[in-house]
Amino acid sequence: MPAPRPLDEVACRTAFARFRVASFVEGIALLVLVGIMTMRYVVFGGDTWFSSVSPFWDQVSSVWSPIHGLIYMIYVVLGFDLWMKMRWGLPRMLLLMFFGIVPVLSFFGERWTHQRVESDLTRRPTLQDDARAGAPGGE
Repeated sequence: MPAPRPLDEVACRTAFARFRVASFVEGIALLVLVGIMTMRYVVFGGDTWFSSVSPFWDQVSSVWSPIHGLIYMIYVVLGFDLWMKMRWGLPRMLLLMFFGIVPVLSFFGERWTHQRVESDLTRRPTLQDDARAGAPGGE
């Protein structure tokens, strides 16, 4: 069986840095969306004496929902980029996408993904291994 192609550590770390930012932005955007939906449907929705406030939350929701959708699409694209550079299996990509769907999970998913990236870069061969070995003070 041939040896696996080495990863480009610099490209992997750069892709992870972008994914990390996207994880935090998506997590915050999803929490804002949940707050808006809570205000729209739970607090000011239904047949109550203050249902006249609901059109405001309808407007806020109609503005924020597409913004959040765009943020999630950017998150998915950056997750796909990281997935491709790390050469992970399909279940890992599905997990990365799932992290952006459940409120607050993207924050925990980012930490979990960071551990996996570091573990894989330590364990798997990289293009930079030869440069480190040949550098003064290297092995």
